Amino acid sequence: MTTWKQPLRHSWRKIRLALDRLTGEWHPYIEARIPKVEMAKAMKSASIPSMAFFFLLGLSAAIATFGLLANSAPAIIGAMIIAPLMTPIMGLAYGVVQMSWSQIARSGITVMLGVGVVIGIGYLSARVIGLEVAGTEMLSRAFPTLLDLGVAIAAGAAGAFSLSRESIRSSVAGVAIAVALVPPLSVVGIGLALGRSAAADVGLSFRELGLFDAGMDIATGAFVLFLTNLTAIVAVAGMVMTLQGYARWRRGMAGLATTIIGAVILVQPLGDELHKLQVKSEALRLANTLPRTYPGIFEKALRVDTLSVRYQDDVVHLHIEGFIAEDRVEGAQERLNLYREMLEREIRESVVIETEVIPVQLLKFRSAALPAEEQPEGALTQLQPGVTSEPTNPARPESPSHEP
Repeated sequence: MTTWKQPLRHSWRKIRLALDRLTGEWHPYIEARIPKVEMAKAMKSASIPSMAFFFLLGLSAAIATFGLLANSAPAIIGAMIIAPLMTPIMGLAYGVVQMSWSQIARSGITVMLGVGVVIGIGYLSARVIGLEVAGTEMLSRAFPTLLDLGVAIAAGAAGAFSLSRESIRSSVAGVAIAVALVPPLSVVGIGLALGRSAAADVGLSFRELGLFDAGMDIATGAFVLFLTNLTAIVAVAGMVMTLQGYARWRRGMAGLATTIIGAVILVQPLGDELHKLQVKSEALRLANTLPRTYPGIFEKALRVDTLSVRYQDDVVHLHIEGFIAEDRVEGAQERLNLYREMLEREIRESVVIETEVIPVQLLKFRSAALPAEEQPEGALTQLQPGVTSEPTNPARPESPSHEP
């Protein structure tokens, strides 16, 4: 038995040695989770706010508010990077699976104080600055969908897992960027400050977007987005902590189940918003493909500037604004009815389409294709700086001399 095993072992050693040389001694490494005692200390520390926490959160709120008012995505991303609000939320999830009232109370108070600070800074900044225009960055956070819930679920899982491994604990900052906790709260403050005096950015209309109460509707939608992120993060992070062995199974399951139920309740309104997004996408896709599918009926004579979707009495209302060529105005109603029928067939719902288009005269120009050496003489000299095409007079009359 021993005689045939020795050559096999020798061959296996050679194979492993060759693989180590080829891969640089690469081996999979399974890192052990952080001990329960250390995790408990870290979560207790996360639930107790410090002056540094509020100072950094205030700066993050200010950056987010200014970025939203300026409609600047890089500034908003910078605010998400330094926002420390994710830490007490992880502490709240840990308290839920431990069913520790003291941990839940500490983390909950810290989160609520943080929410108040961000909303307050957003409100005061908007009132002081005085801008009343809501740009796309603000409006994008007023319509949470199931996609936002999906982001929050993935972020909660990533945040809880990164806290349980020492080598990737710094990844929590990246999770905070992905889920965006501070910008929605800043939008709440700005929306409350604007109220009914809010004005939509160029090419947008509050009424067409379903925001009939302007700033208040924006604030409500943004707060629903924050609650979605908060609930989903706590629920999923609690599940991951439970799988990692940090939960008290008997007591923690009740709190975790309650949190999961809260997340499920949000599915219906978020699903409605996602469906609106899908209807809008299908309407745009159909508008782009019909000229190619039915070139004799539809032509690219309409340029869509804004397209919004809202529901009224279980009927999809599609509002379109844009420009149409003057020679295509005739028969536009028939083409619109045909477009509506095709859209209803695709989404299997009743659709009402409202359009506001401006007839324009479409002019097309094309530059000459002659080589440069064949261009008419003087065509380029007119474009050269300091050179005029006017004829020059080389013989200028001399002024009479005045000799004494």
